[in-house]
Amino acid sequence: PANPAPSAAILTMLAAGTALAEEAPDFTAVDKDRDGYVSRDEARSAPQIMELFARVDANKDNQLSTAEYMEAVKQLQG
Repeated sequence: PANPAPSAAILTMLAAGTALAEEAPDFTAVDKDRDGYVSRDEARSAPQIMELFARVDANKDNQLSTAEYMEAVKQLQG
């Protein structure tokens, strides 16, 4: 056929990517006190971000800036 149906593997990969993207809440949803950073306490509400916290906290200040948070989201999305 000219336009074959997507394979099950492709559909699974797409679904997994979508699921990962949906798992990571928006920065503003996690930054409960609206100080522009996500603390370790705030990150507990987003377990998938918490798992990456130490790795993406580039300056080791125990909080994630918007850029550091976006790096975590990027890593989740693969």
